Amino acid sequence: MKHNFLKTSNKIIAFILGLLGFSAGCLPVAEYGVPSANFILNGNIKSTTTEQPINNIKVTMRSDTAISDENGTFSIKINDFPENQTYNVTIEDIDSIQNGHFENKDTTVTFPDNNFVGGEDDDWYEGETQQNITIFLDDKEK
Repeated sequence: MKHNFLKTSNKIIAFILGLLGFSAGCLPVAEYGVPSANFILNGNIKSTTTEQPINNIKVTMRSDTAISDENGTFSIKINDFPENQTYNVTIEDIDSIQNGHFENKDTTVTFPDNNFVGGEDDDWYEGETQQNITIFLDDKEK
């Protein structure tokens, strides 16, 4: 008798667990992740005194680095949470002699959160936003 009771209770438990397993599998799929957007900083580096472009200047924003080209232009793209973002930007003269001697500089850049374009409606990607800046560097005293 005890054997029949255990056998019956095992069947009932297996049936209930089977129902729970199938019903949980029919739930809508939840999407996990973090919203993101691309923040792009485009810029020009120029001399304060001559207003000429400066090449070989290192520009760092968060964890990304760019080097200005012969026209003084650079571009940095990072991916971050899509909200109003302010980033510290560090500008360093890395070759010193070849392009002249220029002072290093720190500045901040703010990306407004309402300027995202190209995002996907049903995805976590909000799109991208861009800022264009011109940075003037002072000559370093020798």
